[in-house]
Amino acid sequence: MAQIGYGEANGKVILIGEHAVTFGQPAIAIPFTTGKVKVTIQSLNAGDTSYINSDVYEGTLQSAPEHIKSVISRFIDKYHIEEPINVKFETNLPPSRGLGSSAAMAIAFVRASYDYIGEPLSDELLIEEANWAEQIAHGKPSGIDTQTIVSNKPVWFHQGKVTTLKPLSINGYMVVIDTGVQGSTKQAVEDVHQLCNHNEQYMQYIEHIGTLVYDANEAIEHHDFTQLAHVFERAQENLRKLTVSHDNIEALLEISKLQGATAGKLTGGGRGGSMIVLAQNLDIAEKIATSAEKFGAHHTWIENLGG
Repeated sequence: MAQIGYGEANGKVILIGEHAVTFGQPAIAIPFTTGKVKVTIQSLNAGDTSYINSDVYEGTLQSAPEHIKSVISRFIDKYHIEEPINVKFETNLPPSRGLGSSAAMAIAFVRASYDYIGEPLSDELLIEEANWAEQIAHGKPSGIDTQTIVSNKPVWFHQGKVTTLKPLSINGYMVVIDTGVQGSTKQAVEDVHQLCNHNEQYMQYIEHIGTLVYDANEAIEHHDFTQLAHVFERAQENLRKLTVSHDNIEALLEISKLQGATAGKLTGGGRGGSMIVLAQNLDIAEKIATSAEKFGAHHTWIENLGG
């Protein structure tokens, strides 16, 4: 009988603080529960070859891209897995969209690994193992993605330190939109730093965003949808001035507001990528999602803010 291990993880969304966080300002990330990664590990017959099924690669472990091969091979070596295995990744989280795809993959795989060998897995060990796996893929992860996904609560990130906040409980919805435009976070961050180095005016926008992060935390504390919407609007104004918005983001914001959206902003690096839009009820959220996809957004998800 085949031995099976299963693990899953959701994504994450930067609620507020993108770009300003690279200047030492705080940021808040929240779990993205409708974005999921599911991993199944199944033993194969002796003589078979270990195999991987995923959107990005399908084939033998031996020929897999190095970052995938390294993580799975480490599991096989560390736990003396003698039988060949099939590892299947299923996800609706697009990569390189600022939605925590690589961290979710790592966490889901670690959970599946420990389920496969029948060993208990603490959150501390899960974070340690997942950060190692993400390091293979991304160099030096900040830890904000893994902490948000593992805790399944909002987190406060400030100057390298991650603190868990109280769970979201706001009466409303958030539509997450993949604009379909590939943004370059690295380039956007470099450009913003260059602007700030050459003109002090731009540092004011960074500081405004930093202040808004505290306002967003207050909105979470007091379950205040209206205050959060105000924060979104002001944050997007500042991000626009920092040149990290995009024509598609602005068009999708206009379209969303025509459908009744209360507020919206980009999330992550900007210049494309993903954005988040607030809606007071599910009916409005569904209209926003439908209109965004008609406009050309690659994908939309609707998140309940917990209220």
